Amino acid sequence: MGSVGGRASPGVKLPTVKLDTTLVELYKRACPKDTHTRLGWVSCGVTSGIDLTPDFPRNTKFVYEDQAFIATPHHELNNGNGRLQRSLAKKYLSHIPQRDAFISGNTPVVLFNLGQTPEQIEHDRREAEATISVLDPSQRPELIFCPGPSKIPMKEHKIDKLEYKVTVDGLEDYPLTHDLETHWHLNSKAALARSGLPTPKSDIIETEGYPPAAGACCNLCTAAAKDTSRLPTIPPGCTGPRGEWLSSQTNRILDAIRARPVPFVFKTQQAFGGAGTWLVTSADHKAKLLTDLSGSTTGSEGGGLLRKLLSLLTPANAHLHPTTTLLTDLIPTPQASSNSSSSSSSSDYGLTFCVPSSGGKPHFLAAAEQILTTDGSSAWVGSTIAYARQDELHDRFSGLMEQVAAWVAQRGYVGLVGVDVLLPDSKEEDGLVVDLNVRTCGSVSLALLRGHFFTERGLGWAGSFSIAVRGGRKGFVEKWRGLFEEGRMVILSWYEDVGGGESIADVVVGAEDQAGLGELMGRVKEGTEEVTF
Repeated sequence: MGSVGGRASPGVKLPTVKLDTTLVELYKRACPKDTHTRLGWVSCGVTSGIDLTPDFPRNTKFVYEDQAFIATPHHELNNGNGRLQRSLAKKYLSHIPQRDAFISGNTPVVLFNLGQTPEQIEHDRREAEATISVLDPSQRPELIFCPGPSKIPMKEHKIDKLEYKVTVDGLEDYPLTHDLETHWHLNSKAALARSGLPTPKSDIIETEGYPPAAGACCNLCTAAAKDTSRLPTIPPGCTGPRGEWLSSQTNRILDAIRARPVPFVFKTQQAFGGAGTWLVTSADHKAKLLTDLSGSTTGSEGGGLLRKLLSLLTPANAHLHPTTTLLTDLIPTPQASSNSSSSSSSSDYGLTFCVPSSGGKPHFLAAAEQILTTDGSSAWVGSTIAYARQDELHDRFSGLMEQVAAWVAQRGYVGLVGVDVLLPDSKEEDGLVVDLNVRTCGSVSLALLRGHFFTERGLGWAGSFSIAVRGGRKGFVEKWRGLFEEGRMVILSWYEDVGGGESIADVVVGAEDQAGLGELMGRVKEGTEEVTF
């Protein structure tokens, strides 16, 4: 039996969780040459919009478009915006890393401190330790905390290499399991469109050249460049070569959208968690997209998304083409109902597997159904799985899985891969790859908890999802005490913001059947808010 490190009510006894396997076991099986390598795992998120902490700066070379970068007005993307920094740091430096740490296994896992005081540092540690305390002792990770990517204590903890989730600028000087630029490329939308894999047809819009340096432009640009606390954006009113370049490249993208008949999908180059994707199904949707991209009616300083995004193109990252955009065919999904937890015939699956270095067959993990937000942002907020269907789905996806595995393996990648697959009506077709996530994905935990839910407890369905709740872990565990003690609910990640009185969490629940899972997830979600990335 386990506990939650003194943060549950007295007398609450949590069953020990034994994973079917772990990330480090999967990786070393896939890459035998690293069998005796001491790997450190870095599973944080990242943003290009704002520094997460003083020791964790925003990405400038490997540009990412997360939901915050896309939706936040330019004037709010500054390092004086403590509220936004704190919100993102909780998600990217605790929520996501804890969720992956839970399934990492007996290996060093690097986490980054949200705060700098001894009290804040200790709080970060207690929250993560409480989460993993329910794991079988043989599968608990060694948690290593440090201030930021430039201060990872490799020698102190005898770490040979780092395995990482997303491409972080600050990891360039460390020995890594795979190359940063290659990894960024494999996760880019344009690479998938050009891969030869079965994907929806795409028109790729590349920006031409890159903007001149601010100092070689006008007084407005020179003044704006001096404020390093803000997202470096070519300012409205610039009449020099930077403004001319921005105007011409923006118009190329907007003109392509105007010429494209609905329906279609608009995508930016690099994102995660469902960000950077717009489903355009009507003339009204198209008009709103044009406004959001151009900022023509926002009235906010800095304008729309394209001004923010294109301003981040520099000589140092131009070869990566981070400002590429795509117009993609929108494939109708007649089988799908609403991407809800109660959908009985969803055609939208998250396929996860492990790619070996030998060129052999990939190791299938799971095919889970995805839960997306219903506000039109298409942000991923969770997944559900039918354990009894996994053999059938493995057979259905085996051909597609092998195609994807061969493509990433040819480019030197070994490890976990997630594929968003859209199934056609015909059972003879493999499906279309609508997104490729060459990294550990949120639904992997469902695969590794099959024994806990299905084999040991007869729970044929499980769902994982992220929530924001009022109060702390102790009260939440007490409220759902019966589910926790029966092993029907497991906390994969929890961070309580003591000052704000709110916690963000990732939980997984199990039920005997699909209807029961839908009802249980609805009960747990009642009175909470969705967490997007």
